[in-house]
Amino acid sequence: MRRPHRRKSGWPAPRAGSIDITCPAPSTTPGHPFTLTLAGAWEELPSPRPHHTPEATATHHALTIARNITSTHTLADSVPAAAHINTLLGRPIDIPHIPVRLTWAQVSLSADPEALTAASRHERHQREEEQRRAEQRRHLDQARALRDTLMNDPSLALAYWYATAPHTIDEKTLPRLEQLHAQAAAYAPQGRWVLLAGLLNTFAEDLTGEAKNHLIESAALLTDRYGHPDIARQIRELSSSPPAGQPVPNGETAR
Repeated sequence: MRRPHRRKSGWPAPRAGSIDITCPAPSTTPGHPFTLTLAGAWEELPSPRPHHTPEATATHHALTIARNITSTHTLADSVPAAAHINTLLGRPIDIPHIPVRLTWAQVSLSADPEALTAASRHERHQREEEQRRAEQRRHLDQARALRDTLMNDPSLALAYWYATAPHTIDEKTLPRLEQLHAQAAAYAPQGRWVLLAGLLNTFAEDLTGEAKNHLIESAALLTDRYGHPDIARQIRELSSSPPAGQPVPNGETAR
């Protein structure tokens, strides 16, 4: 008895083809892309489920690599950008999860003169903007440093004013400084201690000598109570030393 013929089953024969396409590719200059020309070859890998459009798969893979690289380059960098792309596409690449191999590919990039001019103008504008921002940051840092310095020692304000604009100093300079410091203190709470010291000085001007001594001793006691005996000692030493040019108890002039 003759056996029935068993049908042979097999995979479809692998296909192969070439790539030849020209299209735009993004650059770092908005609105001005590269002109990209892509050439290459592809082939299918044996599979029971071949891809319906292997050429499109290979083209898409090559263009994705190329466009990711061109998007980080200026139009003036067409040569290094193409070299980077061709380094990656110059060897066989199996496309992930798809039975297609990009056998080889090569890219060339170009840009028209108008786009190159626009790219150069865009880069110059970006450099100028960065320089302007850096200058603004520098001025802001200087202003903050000056504010902190003057809040700690307002007497430096007059010296700074004289050093930067000596021609503007007149009889109204000190009132201006007082007004400036009062306004600045509202935005720098640590500077309000300087204003407080000024108010205490104004308050003490009209006190008798005995009252001033009592006020100073009270301040020293409070300072000592809050754990700063060294400052309390300095307060007492300063209060017992007359300012230069004023008579001391024995009638001599303090040196």
